[in-house]
Amino acid sequence: MPRSKSLKNTKMKKTEVLNEESSIPQKSPDYPEPSSPRSQLVRNILIILLVAFVLLALKFKNLFIVATVNGTPITRLNFEQELNNKYGQQTLENMISEQVILSEAQKRNIKVGKDEVDKKIKEIEDRLKGQVSLDEALQAQGLTRESFRKQLEIQIIIDKMFGKDAKVTDKEIDEYLAQNQETLSSSTDPAKLRADVKEMLTQQKVGDLFDKWFTEAKKKANVVKF
Repeated sequence: MPRSKSLKNTKMKKTEVLNEESSIPQKSPDYPEPSSPRSQLVRNILIILLVAFVLLALKFKNLFIVATVNGTPITRLNFEQELNNKYGQQTLENMISEQVILSEAQKRNIKVGKDEVDKKIKEIEDRLKGQVSLDEALQAQGLTRESFRKQLEIQIIIDKMFGKDAKVTDKEIDEYLAQNQETLSSSTDPAKLRADVKEMLTQQKVGDLFDKWFTEAKKKANVVKF
């Protein structure tokens, strides 16, 4: 009888162990969980954007790459950084100077029309005839027509600002001719020579008046560099 009771107890323990094992959560196989509609939509959008970026980069690669050397690209970013390191400060100073002049012109209500710039260009082209074309001269100076027109516009503004105060007398013209007689002896048109000398002396006086004004104007300008 004691043996029978022992067997019964053993069976009960086995039953309890089985019941405990059946209550432990079973680990499922490592299958990927199904994607939700939202995550699938996000993935599709990212793929579309990536493809679009690649296509744009191929179509407008000059926006990102300026040259390649044996297959190695020179990026526009590196190119612009190099330009900025070498010429950035001087270019910025030039732009600040231009803005100081343009601001003063606006205060004085001084304007320059397209026809005025065209007239200046025509005068310069006439002087260059038989020597070199204007485009060749600009290319030698590393200038474009657009940048040259901008320079002429600034010059015309300066002439309008100070030209009325830059008076040249006949005595000053005579003195200049006398002092430079040897270099001017080849001229065959005295009237044109006097007109050219007057224009040159006028520009010198305009330059002197401008330099004096600009030194003070730039000091007073509220320039903030970043």
